[in-house]
Amino acid sequence: MDIFLSNKSYLTVTIELILALALFTGCNGKDDSADLTTVRVGITKSFLGEAATFVAQQQGYFKDEGLDIQLEQNSSGAVSIRELFDEEIDIAHVAETPIMYALLDSSYYTRKEIPSFQIFADMIYSDDIQHIIGRRDHGISGPRDITGKKVAIYQGTQLDYFLDSFLLEHQIAKEEFTLVDKKPNEQVKAITNGEVDIAVNWEPYATYIKQELGNNAIFLDTKLTYSTLWLATARDRYAEQHPEVIVQYMRALRQAQKYISKYPNETQQLLAQRTGVSIAAVKASWDDIDYELSLSERMITLLDDQARWMKRNNITDTSDIDFRTLINFEPMQAVYPEGITVIQ
Repeated sequence: MDIFLSNKSYLTVTIELILALALFTGCNGKDDSADLTTVRVGITKSFLGEAATFVAQQQGYFKDEGLDIQLEQNSSGAVSIRELFDEEIDIAHVAETPIMYALLDSSYYTRKEIPSFQIFADMIYSDDIQHIIGRRDHGISGPRDITGKKVAIYQGTQLDYFLDSFLLEHQIAKEEFTLVDKKPNEQVKAITNGEVDIAVNWEPYATYIKQELGNNAIFLDTKLTYSTLWLATARDRYAEQHPEVIVQYMRALRQAQKYISKYPNETQQLLAQRTGVSIAAVKASWDDIDYELSLSERMITLLDDQARWMKRNNITDTSDIDFRTLINFEPMQAVYPEGITVIQ
């Protein structure tokens, strides 16, 4: 009996030691969320440009940098930038056009005064990520056939600028057709069931629409070389209070971009899963995007071009802005200085 009690006591002590060690490890290991800095990030779920974000989350690169990233999955960067202004998120991923609207169009954001904000990275490079797709059976065989048709577009996004550039190229007035405001995923159903005649969309949805329509789809030709930006932005106050977080965030994205280069097939599968489109659509548009952190002169040029576009369309009274003042170069300098090509 004494021996039995002694063995039981030893077993109890051993279990208690194991539990204590597990509790100690859980309290001090980096996987414990209590040790991670929470960062709320607004992303666009339906956009291929978010590949590095998805990879960094799946592969644990954010956690490796001490960050607990809470993704707010929105329908566009236009939604994310407003959430940034409302302090609902800490970082917003957004294309260039919503930024231009926010800066130059007083009707774009009316809830309160826009806070000072900054661009600290461009996350992709692409010249062929927006497309205009028509239905052949609705009489669409060329750009001029847009006249009298219903055109789906997600307004308030970079698609506005892309469509206007297309119209200018082909000398078509907006009054010649009807715009229908629809999100990228909504456009798929709208054009396949014949509710609209033409869709103006980004990848992978543009290719997905083409695949759904088959031979009935036509990509309307354009000679445009339209660069798309996917910018990481933050409020100035947040970046000033948490400079280390911005650097950690960029280090995680940089690691993710290396993964993308090394494992394209795995990344494509992840993108198909996260965006909800077929793997075939992701693969078809894969070569159209380079995943590389940068702050480039190309970015400044595109922002200048869009400012002039807004002035030409009477959206703003001025286009005289030095967009270099929006850029925080320090995180890029710390993480990937080779990506800085802005003339300073």
